[in-house]
Amino acid sequence: MKRTATVGRRLALAAALAGGAFLLSTGYGSAVAADDAVGVEAAAQDDEKKKRKAEKKAAARAAKEQKRLERQRRQRGRTVRAVVVPSEPAAGSEPAPAPATEPAVAAVPEPAPAPKVAPEPVAEPKAEPARAAAVEPVRIRQPAPEPEQPRAARPAPAVAPARDISLDERIRVAEVLLDVLVTDRKGNVIEGLGAEDFVVLHDGEEQEVTSASFYGGPSELSATGAGGTARTDRYFILMFHDQRMQSPRLAGPQMDNARWLKRWIEEELQPNDQVAVFAYQARLKVYLDFTRNRDEILAAVDAASRGKKDLEPWLTRSEPEFDPNSPSLIVNLPAGKELARRSRKLQQALELLGEAASGIAGRKNLVMFSLGFGEIGQFGSYTPDPRYYPQMREALNAGNVAVYTIDTMGSRRRSIASASLNDSLSLISNETGGHYYANFTNIMSPMRQVAEENQGYYLVSFRSEYEAGTRGYRDIKVKVRDGNYKVRSRTGFRYGESAGP
Repeated sequence: MKRTATVGRRLALAAALAGGAFLLSTGYGSAVAADDAVGVEAAAQDDEKKKRKAEKKAAARAAKEQKRLERQRRQRGRTVRAVVVPSEPAAGSEPAPAPATEPAVAAVPEPAPAPKVAPEPVAEPKAEPARAAAVEPVRIRQPAPEPEQPRAARPAPAVAPARDISLDERIRVAEVLLDVLVTDRKGNVIEGLGAEDFVVLHDGEEQEVTSASFYGGPSELSATGAGGTARTDRYFILMFHDQRMQSPRLAGPQMDNARWLKRWIEEELQPNDQVAVFAYQARLKVYLDFTRNRDEILAAVDAASRGKKDLEPWLTRSEPEFDPNSPSLIVNLPAGKELARRSRKLQQALELLGEAASGIAGRKNLVMFSLGFGEIGQFGSYTPDPRYYPQMREALNAGNVAVYTIDTMGSRRRSIASASLNDSLSLISNETGGHYYANFTNIMSPMRQVAEENQGYYLVSFRSEYEAGTRGYRDIKVKVRDGNYKVRSRTGFRYGESAGP
């Protein structure tokens, strides 16, 4: 009896253990199944998030593209309103001249959204049938091409840094002209490019390039002028930064540079080249205004390199005496003590030269012999002086003056401290479309390179918008679509009331 009870208890215990094991295994399987379900649901949620994210990116890209298209349509509408003129003048008034860059042609309606601010209405005769079409945005068609004159017979146009062509009350469109050098990797001038080959960028946004014309070239520079053939002048401003007071060891290299420079003038200066000579030593010194007379140029170079007394024609003159066939820098410079007061820093002297050159058509090449300017920081690096450098850069770019800097010491430079100053020469050359030369045996090599790459240049015009009533300076970058070419151009322009006519 007792034995039977023991066997019963053991059977009951075994049954209980078997039931617990069954329940445990069933619960584990349920947990695994639940985990699998959760994993599948999480994966589905991740896929849904990725899909929504991709849709948002696509919508953002579409919105950005739509904004760009709308901005182009608005600009086209404003620009067209600025240049459309009535076919017949209003009674009692003279007809307004059409802009040089946009000939008056037939207008064809084009669907485009109207600009936010309407321009001033243009007076038209009541009987004009095309009045309704002129109110809507239109597209200018290019006229049939006229027979092109030989390039050598085309005179260089007057340089206008920025010209308003829109009369919108809030937004104005300025037409800007840039002189652009395009060469191959060996420095040979490239001809035959058109407006579609150039790209002008502002803040990464491409501007509208309206024209690109080539001026100069070997055929023009070598022309004799017979039969009324017009040639494009090249302008060179030679400037000695006299630093012998700070470093007497510069006396020998400066005189050597002057001898080689005079040899370049005698042997390689073109008959139609215009040359002016300046120097800087505590103030801007004037030795010669623009002229083609080689004897005068040689004498001025010798006087400037030796630090002789400059001409100072402003003491007794009412008008300066200079070649009537040459433009003048002196007439646009301050006189007497005012010149000394306003050129106490080299940066101020360069700013004055940029402003004086702004009224002369064409590209001006300022060739400066210097060891460097500015100050070296505590870590041995050059930092532009914010009091003078921005104004100097803007004035040189506004005057279309490209600065070519030539190291006075050349390959003889040894001091690490003075070597840091070459950053100042390289910076101003890069930002004005020039070049910095160092490590040469004599200056004949850099002078030849300067002359060769200035045998011809493109005058590129583009349109840029700005708010009415504002003025300032805007940074730009010029490129060509063919990546095998090298481009040099100024890196900014002035806009608004201070930009000039």
